Amino acid sequence: VFQTSCKRQRRQPIRSTFASRQKPPPTAMARQMLQRLLAGVSLAACCTRGGALSEQSSAFNCPPITYQDKAIAVELADGRVFIPAYRHEPALGKHPTTAIIALHGAGRDGDSYFGWVTSAMNNHGSQDDTVVLVPVFADQDCEAGVWSGNDKYTGEGIKWSHSTRQWVFGQRSDKSGDWQGISSYQVIDDLVQYVELHYKHLQKIVVTGFSAGAQMGLRWSIFSPQGTQGTTLSGIPLTIVLGSPSSVTYLSKSRPAVSCTLSWDNNMDHNCTDFQDPEDDDNRLKTCGGKWDLYAFGIEGLDWDNTKPGTLRGDVADYLHKYIKDDNLLDQTLKDRFASKDLVFQFGDQDTKDCRKGECADDCAAMLEGNTRLQRGLNYMWYLKWALPGYTPTYSVFKGGHRPELFFAGEYFNKKAFDAGGWDECLWDSLECFSLLVKLLIGGALFLGIGSSAGVYLCMKAHINTHYVKIQHENASELEAALKLLVVRK
Repeated sequence: VFQTSCKRQRRQPIRSTFASRQKPPPTAMARQMLQRLLAGVSLAACCTRGGALSEQSSAFNCPPITYQDKAIAVELADGRVFIPAYRHEPALGKHPTTAIIALHGAGRDGDSYFGWVTSAMNNHGSQDDTVVLVPVFADQDCEAGVWSGNDKYTGEGIKWSHSTRQWVFGQRSDKSGDWQGISSYQVIDDLVQYVELHYKHLQKIVVTGFSAGAQMGLRWSIFSPQGTQGTTLSGIPLTIVLGSPSSVTYLSKSRPAVSCTLSWDNNMDHNCTDFQDPEDDDNRLKTCGGKWDLYAFGIEGLDWDNTKPGTLRGDVADYLHKYIKDDNLLDQTLKDRFASKDLVFQFGDQDTKDCRKGECADDCAAMLEGNTRLQRGLNYMWYLKWALPGYTPTYSVFKGGHRPELFFAGEYFNKKAFDAGGWDECLWDSLECFSLLVKLLIGGALFLGIGSSAGVYLCMKAHINTHYVKIQHENASELEAALKLLVVRK
């Protein structure tokens, strides 16, 4: 799970270049290191209990364990329900110009994502210019007063308790009484409107997500009218920054050719220029029982005639048809809107673990996209250029694996969010970034630990040997006495 490198590869983005990365101030670095260490210890403990975090594991707690003073209940549906969220806003009298809405990963660890985003904000000294809002797509009941720590707030928290994909793929939240739930995509739309309504001086909004958050962010960006022509529906510039999704959604029936998904072709030099329809007889692509293009890996099955109320595709179709009424225009409208959005990607150049071994989505339709997250991401970049004439996807890379800390220290996130460069992030489990003094202290502790263990081992061995010799001596004496007694009797 853990990577050990904190050096970043400098790779030329497709459309633009940015200023050199900067290192955060020493105080910020110290604060970050402590935060990462505490988060890492928690993650290590979780992994010790049951392996790497699974798709269904959840870190949501109500009331929140950390950032209690940042917990707010964002009202939805005219105040009837709310979504738990963490929020940073500038001091009273300050007027923020940037709003960042961050989408957490499969662990529903909104507090961790809040910490990573606000650390980046603090590194750039943007506390008074920025609003940060991190919603939590919870899996358990939570009351507004309990979440916010203020009994004057009432209301029921919405939740997606059936699976991670329930919210990642845009399905409605759980029903409650006559409340029919709300699509997670509609929640993002409502949060965009929330920051527009509450902060009147905004000059840009950034929606960002990593891993499962990037999956949801990508599919939302395909279906939502927000972000068309690079702005919100009210005209505020909107940028979407996504990192390392486990799977993506294709906008046509074509998929990467078999030659684009070879397991050994799995680095930043990978490219794919051949896309084929799995139904064609002259290729070797699987059709997955004819279901390879069904949503959420494609856009098939979202027309009115092919959806059932209360299902995943039924819920997403309901959301989609609020804005696109004619099914005949669906495919082209989605392509045209998507191509007009300010959407950028970041990928880890070491995010190459095999999806067939449980490291990412291994559905038949997902495996058509590639064997690893990195391969899938690069295939998708080439696909978008192939499928959308005149469109050039924008992406950059960071050196490292599937780590949100590296994503939020990356070039594009910091450029789009703070108009500043990224930095070389020091991971809590990386010795490369520690000072010589810290390394000596760690080395000394390890030496003492190993020495103590060796001493205990030698003492135990000596004790066992002594005890064994004593037992042998006693047994020999007893045997000699028995023989003498036998001779006497004879």
